[in-house]
Amino acid sequence: MKNQKFNTLDVKKCCENENKLGIRFRSKSKEYNGWFEKDGVKVKRITIPKGRKPIGKGLYNEMGKQLALTTSEFDDLLECPLNREKYEKILKHKRII
Repeated sequence: MKNQKFNTLDVKKCCENENKLGIRFRSKSKEYNGWFEKDGVKVKRITIPKGRKPIGKGLYNEMGKQLALTTSEFDDLLECPLNREKYEKILKHKRII
């Protein structure tokens, strides 16, 4: 778990990246909400607090679970080995898409 290495803004930018998940976020009062979409269908939702806040262990695990990722897979997403294609394979393996 590498929650100490990243902050909430890092997670948001990574999720927005077109080479990663391509999530488009909508702003609510204290957080951003975004959906991962596959062929125009909303598949998984993630909620990220606004700002550049440190991420605690619980929040880090929760953001990974929201995307149907294990902690190590979420680490890979943020550190770059996991891209959109690999993420879609994980979702297919888990029979989510």
